[in-house]
Amino acid sequence: MINRETIIDFFEDLKEGNDFNTNEKLLWTYFFLDKNKRKLDDFTLKLEKLGYKFDSIFEAKKINDTDDTEYYLQVTNIQHHTIDSLHALNIMFYNLAEVNHIDYYDGFDVGNIT
Repeated sequence: MINRETIIDFFEDLKEGNDFNTNEKLLWTYFFLDKNKRKLDDFTLKLEKLGYKFDSIFEAKKINDTDDTEYYLQVTNIQHHTIDSLHALNIMFYNLAEVNHIDYYDGFDVGNIT
């Protein structure tokens, strides 16, 4: 689980790199993981109703050939986040994944709006 301290470190790294202006809106990407691709398709509709845009569903890389096939759902949104707002969103995503029987909310990434 991504805790608040991890998010603080993430924001500090962003500021040190000078690649992102954390005072502005950025392109945020969020990832959910499940073995059932169809379940992720259905979950996408719920996330879209919350304002998130579908980006892709792709097969997760297997560590071992005998591992089950898993899929990532990737959604995006242009948002401004603070440490607290991103922390609150992560908690919401963990809960949303649990309620919808999605195996795992796997975190976030950020990029500049292009």
